[in-house]
Amino acid sequence: MGKIETLNFYINSCDLENQSIFDHQDLINEITMIYHSEISDLEYGLSPKFIDDNIEKESVYPVHDLKVLKLKLENHRDNLLREDQKRIEELKILELKSQITINNNNHNTSNSISSATAITNISISQTMKNINKLPEGILNNNETVELKELIHSIDEMIAVKDNEGAKSKITKVLNTIGNKGFELFVAVAPYLLQAATAAQTTT
Repeated sequence: MGKIETLNFYINSCDLENQSIFDHQDLINEITMIYHSEISDLEYGLSPKFIDDNIEKESVYPVHDLKVLKLKLENHRDNLLREDQKRIEELKILELKSQITINNNNHNTSNSISSATAITNISISQTMKNINKLPEGILNNNETVELKELIHSIDEMIAVKDNEGAKSKITKVLNTIGNKGFELFVAVAPYLLQAATAAQTTT
């Protein structure tokens, strides 16, 4: 099993209330042994231990302890899933950046001027809507205005065939949004990709 699958197994095991006290204790021991170095303060909040004649260091309240451990395992699993999602998003950003950069430097002129202009005119309208729909906190008001102005300036430069100026602005937008998160990048990247293509075809 993978890490997430293993965590789910132990999380589900914590719900087995029909087990004997010894089964509960075995599960507590197993979880703490496996995850004590991976989850900080894993045993914090667990009940005190007592010394049995046959078994050492048993939990006073094993059902309570399993509930505590379940919450900690769920939190650990959610953190791992967030980290995985962040890595996936970072890879997607790198792929999109690479694609935009390649288009920005590609001198292929096979598409027509009118086709390229139509693409950017459609995408800039949608891009403005995408920016407006972004959650609060990604951009402040000044950053939003600056980004929209940059995008409009790219469109204007493409329209007058100022390819080098458009490419420079595309690079500036990439640098501006590069550390602002996945949602912003996805909102703007399609336009940048199309604009980079248009900047090459409007000769």
